[in-house]
Amino acid sequence: MGLLLLQTSDAQAPWPSLLLGLVPVSLPFYIIHQRYFHPLAGFPGPFWASITDLWQVNQFLSLRQPYNLTELHQKYGEFVRYGPDKLSIIAEEVVPLVYQKGRRRLPKTEYYDAFGSKIPNVFGMRDVDMHSARRRLMSHSFSLSSVKDMEHYLDANINTLCERIATFAREGTPFDLKKLLQYYIIDVLGELAFSRSFGAQITGDESLIPPVVPHTLLGSTLGAWPSMTQKLKQWLPSVPHKGLQGLFRGRAKCAALAAQCVQRRLEEVERGAVGEKGRRTDLLTNLILARDPETGQKLARQDLEAEAFGFM
Repeated sequence: MGLLLLQTSDAQAPWPSLLLGLVPVSLPFYIIHQRYFHPLAGFPGPFWASITDLWQVNQFLSLRQPYNLTELHQKYGEFVRYGPDKLSIIAEEVVPLVYQKGRRRLPKTEYYDAFGSKIPNVFGMRDVDMHSARRRLMSHSFSLSSVKDMEHYLDANINTLCERIATFAREGTPFDLKKLLQYYIIDVLGELAFSRSFGAQITGDESLIPPVVPHTLLGSTLGAWPSMTQKLKQWLPSVPHKGLQGLFRGRAKCAALAAQCVQRRLEEVERGAVGEKGRRTDLLTNLILARDPETGQKLARQDLEAEAFGFM
């Protein structure tokens, strides 16, 4: 019996070695296929981009992705292959083909799964019917009349921005225009989405700004490797890496802030403090008050929090 077990073990032992041996043998065939026989093989782009999604992951982690992609278009033209199955297109005539109204073509990819939780917002929804239904609920908020009603809140923040720049100019003090514009944008976002400014322009306090950059960087990086997006979302929160944990903390802080905004606005709606004549509304309030035209149902709280998260 001992001899039989030994022989059986010996018979199985070569399998791991055989599998490892197949890697260097199959790799050249994979590369040749990706470079010459893949449906996107005819489009120009970096060599490594055509082989692995890790090239794109590295682009996001380097914080140079938009600049490098612009340079690639300058080098290769309107079509650039920037992933094994990805094209970056800047050809104007292609836009109507990609964003066809009322058509069920070119659905969203797994990339969008990286930006949200199990409850997607309108940005991350990949189901065409769900996306269409949510867009109908949100359409009133982006109508011309609604946008005009919000215009004076924009003007107030523009005036604040101009006053700050004028103050720096009078005092001859150097200032960071990029940072001032960031403060302006985040305050406008707060006014239009939640009926309250974040106060970044007045105070100059960066801690008041929602950590959107960490969330966006995390989503872009995870989404750049679609086949591993879901697994990475499960595994990476447990990895004891300071920078990585900072990205997840930023996302969690955005989610918590979105939940707070929803809670505050729901309480105000319940008290009748919004939605009446003469009372201001915002993107979130319009969603709270909206009803599905077919079912008459309102959005669940978890959906409201997902959309508030998306507003940021």
